Amino acid sequence: MKKILTGVLAFGLILSSVDCITVDNPEQGALVGAAGGAIVGSLIGDSAGDAILGAIIGAAIGGVAGAYIGRYMDRQAAEIRDNVGDAEVDRVGEGIRIYFDFGLFFDAGGFELLVGGRERLDRLALVLNRYPDSYVCVDGQPYVAGTYEPDVVLSERRARAVSDYMARRSVRADRLRIVNRGQGQTGARGGGSVGRPQAARMGLAVMANDQLKNTARQQGR
Repeated sequence: MKKILTGVLAFGLILSSVDCITVDNPEQGALVGAAGGAIVGSLIGDSAGDAILGAIIGAAIGGVAGAYIGRYMDRQAAEIRDNVGDAEVDRVGEGIRIYFDFGLFFDAGGFELLVGGRERLDRLALVLNRYPDSYVCVDGQPYVAGTYEPDVVLSERRARAVSDYMARRSVRADRLRIVNRGQGQTGARGGGSVGRPQAARMGLAVMANDQLKNTARQQGR
């Protein structure tokens, strides 16, 4: 594995110098997927300290199929922006990256969902259920200024609380995944401007499931 990562390190460093590799149209989404692939996508996510970004880029298939998925995600992202308040919604590659203010969801040291978090997940679930051909990854570790909370158990409980709540709102359980960065892992940056205080955020990734990928490949033939 070290040899593989060494082989793509230079390319990965070039891509990771871009702040978030956010793309706003399906053609760019196809290029990112085709160029990077799963290995470079994971490397970018790790080096940037952004597990959500790594998950999205790592799942990309690229090419014409990636462009088809990009259009599907464009529509879904637009509905999330219109219907879910207080969310930062970015189209990234062939997926959607969603960030919420962590304080809306959990008290410090707690893992029970607050009312504000439940309200936002209610609205998010309505959109997700209109777009069933996608996975949803939940990252339970809040981060701020590139530093991550080292309590893996608490992070997993928080991610599970979000996942379980969405399942109770009719988002199919087989669509839900939990992302965890690991004990004490830190990132290079937290996604905000250098030197500017940033509130802790919670991230979710929306990515194509196997059915959507198969449909996209057929459309590309």
